Amino acid sequence: MKLCKLSALVRTAFLAVALPVLASAKVEKAATGSIRPTHKIQAADLPALAKISFGDAMKAALAALPGKIIKAELEVEDGNLMYSFEIVRTDKTIIEVEIDAGNGQVLGTEQETTGDETNKGKK
Repeated sequence: MKLCKLSALVRTAFLAVALPVLASAKVEKAATGSIRPTHKIQAADLPALAKISFGDAMKAALAALPGKIIKAELEVEDGNLMYSFEIVRTDKTIIEVEIDAGNGQVLGTEQETTGDETNKGKK
């Protein structure tokens, strides 16, 4: 009987601590772009879907994150049509900036790691 009461007390204490922590946890959600193709599109067809030019997207990326662009592409990622720019900063870090191909807004940034294209620090 004492074991049952102790078990109930431990569960209650756990929930009293865990529930507020879980309730306050923020779930990061990928940004939603203004152009979301619903079917598979060939790479050659992507420029016709973009509402802003490559030049305007490049200006937006460099305004958000000054540096030197070393790679750029127009792609569909996470369902969004976006321009993606890899920018080298003065401290030699490489940051990818994702620009919405419909309105020029920054969808996200992420730091690239040497030899590894995994997401690190996605905002």
